[in-house]
Amino acid sequence: MNIATLKVYGDETALADVRDGLPSEPEHSWSKGDVRPDGRVRIDSGFYVSLAAEQDSIELLKQIRAWLHECEARGVTFDVPRLAAELRVAFTTSADDEAGAVSLDFTIADLTLLVNMGITLSITN
Repeated sequence: MNIATLKVYGDETALADVRDGLPSEPEHSWSKGDVRPDGRVRIDSGFYVSLAAEQDSIELLKQIRAWLHECEARGVTFDVPRLAAELRVAFTTSADDEAGAVSLDFTIADLTLLVNMGITLSITN
């Protein structure tokens, strides 16, 4: 299953402003000072939003685009002081999958939208 999530973290006030305009509710959130699973203390507040979970990478990209365009239509941006956002895309492959069979083709328009919205991109396998 291929999964896309958005991690947003930073100042509590900026987070609240962004959270109010999102097209979907965060699935997990934390506060500054909370203890992380590894025992360290969080230095800022934040949340995760699930954007898509699809086996088909083309469908995954369609859902990511739709979610980001809905944010854009609502005037949501993550390009504000004391706030950071990261689009995390994780690909999983089984033993019978062809090596290199998974691809994700972001267009220039997609990448421009990410830049304009202040979102970094992380892709893992």
